[in-house]
Amino acid sequence: MTTSLMRRTAVLMRRTAVFLTLAAVAALLPATAWAAVASAPTGLTATAGNTQAVLIWVTPTSNGGETITDYIIEYSPDAGVSYGQFMDGVGTGLTATVTGLTNGTAYLFRVSAVVNVSGQGPASSTAAATPFVVHTANDPATFSACPPGIAPPAGFTDIISTDVDCIRYYGITNGTTATTYSPYDTVTRWQMALFLTRMAAPAGVTLGSGADQGFVDITGKSSEIQTAINQIKQLGITVGKTATTFAPDDNVTREEMALFISRFLTNATVGPGGNTELGSGSSAYLIIKSNDTDHNFTDLGNLALWESQTSVTNLWNLGVTDVQAVTTYEPTVPMTRRSMATFITNALAHTNARPSGLVLQASTYRAQGTPLVSFSVSHRTDAFAPIVGSFVDTFKFTHTLVTTTTRFDTGGKCSSTLVTLVGNIKCKVDIADPSTDSSGNMALFSEVMPPANKQDLWAWTAALATIYDNDDHAAAASKVTIETYP
Repeated sequence: MTTSLMRRTAVLMRRTAVFLTLAAVAALLPATAWAAVASAPTGLTATAGNTQAVLIWVTPTSNGGETITDYIIEYSPDAGVSYGQFMDGVGTGLTATVTGLTNGTAYLFRVSAVVNVSGQGPASSTAAATPFVVHTANDPATFSACPPGIAPPAGFTDIISTDVDCIRYYGITNGTTATTYSPYDTVTRWQMALFLTRMAAPAGVTLGSGADQGFVDITGKSSEIQTAINQIKQLGITVGKTATTFAPDDNVTREEMALFISRFLTNATVGPGGNTELGSGSSAYLIIKSNDTDHNFTDLGNLALWESQTSVTNLWNLGVTDVQAVTTYEPTVPMTRRSMATFITNALAHTNARPSGLVLQASTYRAQGTPLVSFSVSHRTDAFAPIVGSFVDTFKFTHTLVTTTTRFDTGGKCSSTLVTLVGNIKCKVDIADPSTDSSGNMALFSEVMPPANKQDLWAWTAALATIYDNDDHAAAASKVTIETYP
């Protein structure tokens, strides 16, 4: 055997020995399983928005024995042919908002979990969403028929709602019992006739005589109900189910609700901050409505009447709806008493319905920067009738940490307060102050609010030459506080 051959043989024997030794050592060690990836997340949903979609999912049933450190979110604009990854950083939350999408494009989404050893696991089932432009109401009322803190709680045990409080305050509803409102009961057509006629006085609607309008199916109802049905026919709010039937016991559908309220508003007196447009006809006149046609609804194709399309979009742009951001109006679904309260409260805001007494309200009570805030003052009797010719003094106070700066002195007289832009002599009712008009309202005025602060504003009325005394006049005065933030 040559020296070279002997050398190669020796090397081979050493390598074989090393291999056998390592194999023997490995055989003596405990078995180690390969790390497993997490299973796929479940329950993925996608909710479309304006150029975005909100995803929500459920944690995988198995994490592969390791800690989930991230979720990978992927989206496809071509029905799953190709996917791109949405770069949302690292996180273990179970929701994400995918932004930068194109409105009108149908997307598929999927999510997979990442564990700290084995990497990315399988993807979830896909969820679909098509982003769309989210419209907002163009012509909502600036002020309210029931500003904050005015309408007392209705006292019903089955609902807490400021809308229900509002319609109870104006005597539009008495509830189904003294202590219950039954918010999810449906509204019948005879009930709606009563609600509409009870809205009339505060909203500035003149009701007719209630003479017989030819409906042959209402004779079994009370005289109050029959009168109400005939009155809304006289106003053009209803034409009946047929020329001779009203169908009083049928439920009011959401389509019919839009027709009733939009027709009611054309008969109402506009209030401060309500929206008006020119009515049709040979002579120009203004009525409460919106001419904008934007909306988010996708289910208006099955409306019974062409007028209904205009009514639904008109009310939506006025902010008179219970579904401002969703995409379904559900026109054939019966109206609930809860939704009815919301429709009526929002509708009254555009009318001259305002609380009893002297009431100051603001277009906003919290805003950023140094906003220009509008203010309205109304004066009404206990029956909500306008009070004409009331001289109104207004003054303000900016909050401060200076302890010597106070609203009123120890005798109740104004101290560090200031006149508003429409005030004349501080804290005194005088002939130069503005007064309420024939509708019981003072002309709107505006104030620039100080930055990152609070400002109180008061409105009050009394005999001319009266000087404000907080001990005597605070109860009848109206005060609001505006807060600004950086």
